[in-house]
Amino acid sequence: MKTINVFLVLFLGLLFISGCTGEQKSTDIYMYPDNIPLPYIKVPEDIVDIHGELENKERFDEFFLNVEQGIEDSIRVVRYTTEGAPILYDYDFDKEAIKVKIDTSRDGFGQKEIFHTTCSAIKVDETSNRTSYNVKECVPKIEDSTILVIEHK
Repeated sequence: MKTINVFLVLFLGLLFISGCTGEQKSTDIYMYPDNIPLPYIKVPEDIVDIHGELENKERFDEFFLNVEQGIEDSIRVVRYTTEGAPILYDYDFDKEAIKVKIDTSRDGFGQKEIFHTTCSAIKVDETSNRTSYNVKECVPKIEDSTILVIEHK
């Protein structure tokens, strides 16, 4: 009888331990189907452009300087549509080229796609009213090559 109790306690103990280490399945709100993009969560490193109002421009200046000096760097620029949807632009400089990823998947009125291209450099266009930073010589070509536009007041 004592032997059966010992085996019963050991069996239940092993069952309890194995239940705690098994793979967990989650159905919480952070799990999204493949056809629904994850929500955009702003991080401090992001350069945010809300209809010309810029946040974190200093980070862009640092990225631009690193590209000019041939130092690897990457940034994310987030531009908001008129309706308020974020369009994400990721720029990754690897000392030779700028790899660009444009994510329009959260734009309810747009193409809802992710585009990839590789560009050779950043071109600066200055006028008395504004300075525009654009990627150039992109393969494949993209319609909007603008990284940032800074209006002079």
